[in-house]
Amino acid sequence: MERYQNVKLIQNYRIDFIVLILFLLFGGFLRLWNLSVPSFWVDEVNTVFAADSLTKTGSPTLPSGMIYDRALLHTYTVALFYHFFGVSETTTRLPSAIFGLFSIIMAYFVGREIFSRKVGLLSAFFVTFSHFEVGWSRTARMYILLQFIVLLVVYCFVKGFENKKWERRKTQLPEEKLTSFTKIGSFLKMNGLSIPWLLVCLILIWISTFSVHLLTLFLLLGILLYLFSMALVTLFKEEGIRKILNKYVITSLFGVLVAIGLWIFLPKLREMTRYFLSYTPPWAAGPSSAQRKLRLFEFLISSDRFPFAAFFFLGGVQIITRRNKLGWILLWGFIAPLFLLTFIFTHRVPTYLFYVYPFFLMIAAFSFVNLLENETSIMAKDSFLRHKLIKGGLLSLFFLIFILSPWFRITLHIPFFGDGVTNMAVTPDEWKEATRIVRKRMKDGDLIISSLPQVALYYKVHSDYGLNWSNLKQAKEKEFKNKDGKWVDVYAGVKCIESLNELKSLLKTYPRGWLLVTKYHLEHVIITPPEVRKFIEENLGKPYKTKRDTVLIYNWNNLS
Repeated sequence: MERYQNVKLIQNYRIDFIVLILFLLFGGFLRLWNLSVPSFWVDEVNTVFAADSLTKTGSPTLPSGMIYDRALLHTYTVALFYHFFGVSETTTRLPSAIFGLFSIIMAYFVGREIFSRKVGLLSAFFVTFSHFEVGWSRTARMYILLQFIVLLVVYCFVKGFENKKWERRKTQLPEEKLTSFTKIGSFLKMNGLSIPWLLVCLILIWISTFSVHLLTLFLLLGILLYLFSMALVTLFKEEGIRKILNKYVITSLFGVLVAIGLWIFLPKLREMTRYFLSYTPPWAAGPSSAQRKLRLFEFLISSDRFPFAAFFFLGGVQIITRRNKLGWILLWGFIAPLFLLTFIFTHRVPTYLFYVYPFFLMIAAFSFVNLLENETSIMAKDSFLRHKLIKGGLLSLFFLIFILSPWFRITLHIPFFGDGVTNMAVTPDEWKEATRIVRKRMKDGDLIISSLPQVALYYKVHSDYGLNWSNLKQAKEKEFKNKDGKWVDVYAGVKCIESLNELKSLLKTYPRGWLLVTKYHLEHVIITPPEVRKFIEENLGKPYKTKRDTVLIYNWNNLS
């Protein structure tokens, strides 16, 4: 019997290996094909200049002279690719695509470790073909790296804190042995604890928090809530000394004490926390959709994500009713960031939920697998449906609910989208085409003004001024000035236009010039005040437009 089980286990691993290879092949195509077609999205350019500077000077410096120390691990990774392959859209985005493939693998391992191999495979399938996953895997930002590390953290936590191998033995051991500290190694093993795995988990959390993104701390809250939940269950379930001397109660108390200690003795942490809780970036202020309380909830239940939300809610109920202990790790790991971003922080964007999005997909996969298994068991009772071909056909039809859903069909088209089309994560502006139009027609002495001078600079159009009140506000916050006391864009280092009168004065001073402005920036009142937009539209004539109208190019010649 044991030999049969071992053979069956090996066969399952072989099947899983083959299926994962297929997922990686499909996922690789979706993430790598036409990777250089879209223009750089604005935030990608910061990574480009910082990584390029790293390879040349050893410092992640932007053209403005500012040190770009955000997500340094990601910047160093991109710099490594620049060292071997040079600077381009493809080499800049390639690390994200690779980490996206790693996330597919980790989704399988986490899903298998917490639920089952079937859930692991279905989770890997969802991550492979989710358009939200594919979109960020094609964007040169740190978010996919953060997701990969978070999946690693959860896997290491489960291996280090919830060792399934010792679960049976623990229930068979006498109370005194479970609570004995005379043999630390035995105590750790019998309680499902592994110091090496936990050390790796803590190291990854440290690296992710300080070298990738502070959003990692939200995951820590989710883990702490999991420990609290299990501690409460233990207090009601166990008797005697087991009720108090168990890993959940001890680690919960330790976590609370550490949090209180950090809050009391690290005033900088308090200041930083208050700052982030109250900070609203200019692009998210005013009438922005980021101010809607239910923005993230609407994102999760949107039609292009059907039917993930339904299965997620069903999976959450099943985790509770089936008393799936490990499932609570994913449930709290997802709910904690969702709650904080929705009700505590000042702005809400799906981007910040991306790093725990696989948890959402895994819980949906869990409920879907449970539903399939229930229906399979019912069909097996009917002699007519015992025929494997019929049963397999019925299950295949049931599985088509995902294949025919919008998210899957959208994903298949992403590699073929042109410039200026959303990849379901970000929407690039057509700066390649816009700068080509200007370079072809500009003359020496022309004044160049742009709403995103750093992007224009990468595509070889050097701006003299930046027209972006959001960047102006940022320059004032950071007190970023040039020698003449003029506010300077913190990214490209060009002077900021500060008023409509200044813009009028420049247009009168320079007989010829160009204004490159994204349509989004022109229409966003926080970035372009209404009176400035009105002046541009009424005095600079009809603009050149890129193919999809994402960038408008105004030209003036002898403007009176």
